[in-house]
Amino acid sequence: MMAASALITLLDAEGVGYELISHDHTERASDEAEALGVQPSSVAKTLVVAVPEGYVRAIVPATTRLDLHKLREILGAGSKKVHLASEEDLQRDFPEFELGAVPPVGGRPDPVFVDGRLSELDEFVFEAGSHDESVRLRAQDLDRVADVRFVDICED
Repeated sequence: MMAASALITLLDAEGVGYELISHDHTERASDEAEALGVQPSSVAKTLVVAVPEGYVRAIVPATTRLDLHKLREILGAGSKKVHLASEEDLQRDFPEFELGAVPPVGGRPDPVFVDGRLSELDEFVFEAGSHDESVRLRAQDLDRVADVRFVDICED
């Protein structure tokens, strides 16, 4: 529960309904889907992207890949200035979460870019800050707790 606390505190403060689900340790979103017994397309993975102003979080379905070119165009930033955060960045700036398990919201108040494919779902699941807990959340509720933009950021 330790890693999930920054996320859960935010969701509780905003009065958002969610389900916290414990499961076997997983390292990949496809394994998380299997552990939870859900379709991989309903699992969201969070990618932390370094930008000149700090970070943004890019949320995409587990079955897709982030298209950094599309994200750069949306941000209006150059290619050298927008890149995936390094493990060192994540350990330093997201210490409340396990490495590779940063949730879409919680901790730092980063802008959140959610691929539109996820907004078409009633709900989706994502890591809750650790590799053995996930949160099930209605897509529209994510918009209530963060500065969320629904955009096309997946590879075609």
